Amino acid sequence: MLDPAGILSERVKGIEPSGIRRIFELMATMQDPINLSIGQPHYEAPAELVEAAHRAMQRGINRYTVTQGLPELNALILADVEKRCGVRPQTSLVTAGVSGGLMLAFQCLLNPGDEILLPDPGFVMYRHLATLCGAKVRYYDIYPTQEGGRFGVDLERFAELCTARTKVVLVNSPSNPTGAVLTREEIEGIAAIANRGGAEVGGTWVVSDEIYDFFTYEGEYTSLVGSAERCIQLGGYSKTYGIPGWRMGYATGPSNVLEAMKTLQQFSFVCAPAPFQQALLETIPKIDLSPYRAEYRGKRDYIAANLHPAYGLRAPEGAFYAFPQLPRTGSGAAVDSDRFMKAAIEKKLLIVPGKAFSARDTHFRVSYAADDATLARGIDALNELANQFA
Repeated sequence: MLDPAGILSERVKGIEPSGIRRIFELMATMQDPINLSIGQPHYEAPAELVEAAHRAMQRGINRYTVTQGLPELNALILADVEKRCGVRPQTSLVTAGVSGGLMLAFQCLLNPGDEILLPDPGFVMYRHLATLCGAKVRYYDIYPTQEGGRFGVDLERFAELCTARTKVVLVNSPSNPTGAVLTREEIEGIAAIANRGGAEVGGTWVVSDEIYDFFTYEGEYTSLVGSAERCIQLGGYSKTYGIPGWRMGYATGPSNVLEAMKTLQQFSFVCAPAPFQQALLETIPKIDLSPYRAEYRGKRDYIAANLHPAYGLRAPEGAFYAFPQLPRTGSGAAVDSDRFMKAAIEKKLLIVPGKAFSARDTHFRVSYAADDATLARGIDALNELANQFA
């Protein structure tokens, strides 16, 4: 981050602009791009949800709610978590998206010098929020151990990384950018390690980013809520209901931490948008989202079946992302990432380089949250690139 006059605070100097947002800005300069870059559903919000928001605005529900959100919506959140996870958290808080929940959780849990474990690859926001807190970031590798393998957690290595100084472990399943869903064994193993960790910092907390939990295509989703003793669960409605611009998320967990997060929200986001809270309260029990999951499972299957073998893609288990490896040249070396991205842009194909999410530069992210015609064009372009380079 440029600061020739030395005006900016030290805490923001280590934060770089998002590589994903740079792709978003590039899209605005192109005609008819093939956009497989942005992580938001391609479908519109259900009509009844939009109509409910409109009615709420017309009825004058346009002022502040209490900081923690409508009590009835929080009751609905806790009941839903209990139904899905088998455990009812002590309390919940409606947040300004999962991003807002992450900001609140990190600020309330992390002191300068505390260790935080983050997945590699992982969502770009995690490490920058840790930087703002002055935390020491360590990474646990979730890359496959062999070509064509699944992304997952090596519990033995994870246990070595989780030390007496580890205050927070961040878990994201289903994963952005890989689409991987951690198994019950992995979830319970992470929880067991965290439950006995952090002796020097009052115990290790698990912050579980579960924004994509609905988009699970293989078996049942396992949450950390049921097994981690100190757990802040973050979820939301942006991805499932097609409303990322509404900024509607939630946090659940022990009341002592949630109360601190609520207090911090009073002096930051204030509260989540009132008419959107009311709209969700009225419509969540009425809307069947299962057709969206079936549609996205089909898109996942299409990519897995039609992407060139040079990308070594194993079908992701969830979310709406795939994380193929860069193709190899005839000599067996991986194609240079910058060269590959430049060639993709020449085909008007927008994807995100893996180095935006990782210390490695060996993969790239594809979002298949696109209409079928765009997805087909994108796969054709990627297959042409594979033939061009391999």
